[in-house]
Amino acid sequence: MKNQSIHLPIFPLPVFLLPEGITRLRIFEPRYLKMVSVAAQGEGFVICFKTKDEQLTNKMWGSWVEIINFGQGEDGILEVDVKCKSLVELQSINTRDNDLHYSSVTHLEHWPATDVKTDPLIDKLSKSLSEVFEQNKMLSELYPEIPADNPTWIVARWLELLPIVHSSKNNLINKYSFEQAKDFVQTIIY
Repeated sequence: MKNQSIHLPIFPLPVFLLPEGITRLRIFEPRYLKMVSVAAQGEGFVICFKTKDEQLTNKMWGSWVEIINFGQGEDGILEVDVKCKSLVELQSINTRDNDLHYSSVTHLEHWPATDVKTDPLIDKLSKSLSEVFEQNKMLSELYPEIPADNPTWIVARWLELLPIVHSSKNNLINKYSFEQAKDFVQTIIY
């Protein structure tokens, strides 16, 4: 989908998710149950970071996700695990199907793969991330393996987990911001 546009359902939600990130969503509203049904049969959907007070607008970015697992919580609510395929930019937003938002989206380039053989900082970040995952049952279920030799994956997961305002994280999604993101994470963690 490098330069072509595709039309996808939008799930406005305050979730920050970068490529290869996984999250578990609890779905109970009828329009989002419909979205899951549509997404399971097609190309997935887009999680667009949005607070209650914000409006969806063109040029916002989102995480294009695919459904990787279905389940049911102890309370009977549908739980859906999704994995981010890529980042996308919203264009031509419209509403249909029980107030479900749709948008044409185009691919946004994210950090290129980084081939760093030895980086002491990445080693430290990887070890501390492993500890966090081991202490959190849901994270260890979602991520049974941590690619310790993948610096972009390690930094992306830290950015997703850190309880920092979205606007600070938002500055770190462009394709040239990996080093800045790594330094930012290091400053917070250490």
